[in-house]
Amino acid sequence: MDKTIESKEQILQAIDVTDEKLAKRLKLYKTLSSISNITRIVLSASIPILVSMASHNIKLLVFVSIAGALTGIIQGVDSYYDLSTKIAQIQQTILYVNKEKLLLMSGNEPYNSASEKDNVQRFIGNIIDELDDEMSDFND
Repeated sequence: MDKTIESKEQILQAIDVTDEKLAKRLKLYKTLSSISNITRIVLSASIPILVSMASHNIKLLVFVSIAGALTGIIQGVDSYYDLSTKIAQIQQTILYVNKEKLLLMSGNEPYNSASEKDNVQRFIGNIIDELDDEMSDFND
């Protein structure tokens, strides 16, 4: 076997490591998105309550202003990082890689060549573009 091409087992191990990294990144993004959404809901719901209470204590208007500003900041950060799109992209990438991995492991089309080298090369070619965008995000 050519030394420049990894064996099927080595490639599958590398894909498992990549899959774990993607799963961790997905979990992080989902957690951040949940925290952001819950915080926005709590802040948004507290504003009318604080406004109604401000008639008795004018100092509460400061908290209303802070809650409004924080809601805007969180929304801006959420839009800037676009977590919902990143979550969807990572989920699609994980599904695609797992599908290709199963096809390679089972020897089904397009990985049904008699040569393991050809199958591995085809596998690498098929997933390199899919993983390129996701893996570059890890280096940022």
